[in-house]
Order: sequence, then structure tokens, then C-alpha cells
Amino acid sequence: MRLNDFQKRFKDIILDTPEALEDVPESFASLFHAEDIALSERLKVYRSTIVGGIAENLCKTFPLLEALVGKDFLLDMARRFVMAHPPESGCLNLYGRGFDAFIRSYAPAHGLPYLPDMASLEIAMNEAYYADDDEALTARDLAAFPPEALGDLVLKPRESVRLIRSSYALDALRSYCLEPGGQPPNLNKKTYLLVLRPSLDVAIVKLEHSEYFFLGLLDNRVSLGAAAAETLERYHGFDFTVFFEKFLSLETFKGLHSNS
Repeated sequence: MRLNDFQKRFKDIILDTPEALEDVPESFASLFHAEDIALSERLKVYRSTIVGGIAENLCKTFPLLEALVGKDFLLDMARRFVMAHPPESGCLNLYGRGFDAFIRSYAPAHGLPYLPDMASLEIAMNEAYYADDDEALTARDLAAFPPEALGDLVLKPRESVRLIRSSYALDALRSYCLEPGGQPPNLNKKTYLLVLRPSLDVAIVKLEHSEYFFLGLLDNRVSLGAAAAETLERYHGFDFTVFFEKFLSLETFKGLHSNS
């Protein structure tokens, strides 16, 4: 058997149901030397080591979840995620995408409805941290663009930018996790957040819904003119001058591209 075929079969068996370790196909079992310890028991040790190591690494991405549910609960949830969604790459920096969706279907977490959204926030923070470096758009760059072409301008958010919407007060809950011991926050408040990495550190900015709406249009590559018109139709008093002063200073956008 070729090495890559063996590795694939080994991975499939290790990540299969527990019953699969008790009934290993003879074609695979024959590749192992007989030992005092049964092959099924040896494979269980391999599984525990491999899955446990990946799950421990995954937990490092979710310190806020650990603060909310404890290490044991998070580790068990992570192990089950690893079994259902094993890594597809040897690099685990971004492993964990989809963990928020997994938590929504994880029965023991159903009593904590804010948990998937907190996982989404931590995934966004991790992705922002590892995002490619790029150049930020400055006010000078924007001022130099021909005024007659501004309507067709497409402002691209930087690679690290992520938008988070939640029915729960994630920012207050995050603050509570980082400084435990205070009064638990009122979670029943819709929250809109911008996650980005303007320099070396990840930043989280609370947004007004109007800001979230306009940024969402730009994130979907809607031209500046069309996005402005749609935003004004919904938010009549939206101040674009204040918006651009704020988000250019946050280094939210990159590059310039015209649809014309």
C-alpha cells in the first residue's frame, strides 16, 4: 500500500465512529505487527492523542468561550467538532471556521443561545489577526480621486475586516469575560461590531446600525454612489462626512477601484 493511501485510511478510521476501531478491516489490520495490546486499543490511544491535540489547539482560539462555559465543556465540544470536521491542512492557524455553526447544533449548548455568536466573534478576531497585510486608504487618497467618478468608486474593506451582527450584547459580554466578578450584563440587546487589524493588534469597534448597513453594502462591492443612495433612503440623516472621518482614521478600507 502506498504511503498516502495508508495515511488516508488511517485518518478515516481514527475519525470514524468508536465502533469502527473495534472492527478494523483485515486489509488494514494486516499492516500492523501483532502486539500484546490489541490493535483496537492501540488505535484508541492514537485517536485520543490526535483528536485531543487538535482540540486543545482549537480551544486556544476561543478564550471567551472558555470563560463562559469552562475548560472541560469547551474541550468536549471541540473534540466533537474535530471528529465531525477534521482539519484539511497541516496549518491550524485558521482552523475553527464553522465552529459557530456547529455549536448551534450541539445539544448541550442549547441553553446558551448567545454562545454561537460569541464563537463568530472569536473566529472573526482570529481571521483578522492572520489576515494578509495590505495598504490602508487615506483621506489624501480619496481626495485625489476625480470627483466626477466618486459615484462609481468601489471601496474595498481591508483583508482583516469582518462585520458581526448579533441579537446579544457581545461587546458587554466580552468585557465581562475579560474582567469577571462584576455584574453580568443585560444580553438582550442587538449589537453590531466591526473587527479589523489596523496595525499589529485586532480592534473591535461598536457600530450604529446605519454604519453597519453602509459598511455591509461596501463590503458587498456596491459602488459608493449606489450604497450612499440606498443608505440615505433608509437613514435620512446619515452623515457621510462623519462616517468617512471615523472609518478612514480606523484604516478600514484599502485600494481604489472604479466600475467605469
